[in-house]
Amino acid sequence: MSVVEPGQTWYLDARSNKSSFSNSKVLYFFSADAYKTYRARMFSDWDTFSIIDSRNLVRLNKGDRVKVIKSKHFEKIYEVELLDGFEKNRNFFVIKKDLINDFKLMEKDNA
Repeated sequence: MSVVEPGQTWYLDARSNKSSFSNSKVLYFFSADAYKTYRARMFSDWDTFSIIDSRNLVRLNKGDRVKVIKSKHFEKIYEVELLDGFEKNRNFFVIKKDLINDFKLMEKDNA
């Protein structure tokens, strides 16, 4: 599923451990940092596009949930609200491709 809409809740399905610096999935404090990383991946130019302070990242655990708020940067980046963990109820940014590949859309209850 590649349609991302405001109000959707997604949960992290990929293997991720908050305490692992090398193998954890992340959210970004700033949309510009997420966009720089997106561009670095697109153009394989890590020296120019992706200089990001690791203190401006939130590392996630498997199962953490995010709620989509709105899109930014031509729908390549999404503002999300983190619903779990120490940083919950704060807004961060995620790259759309990471959202699609690493997260799963939660089913809505019809109750």
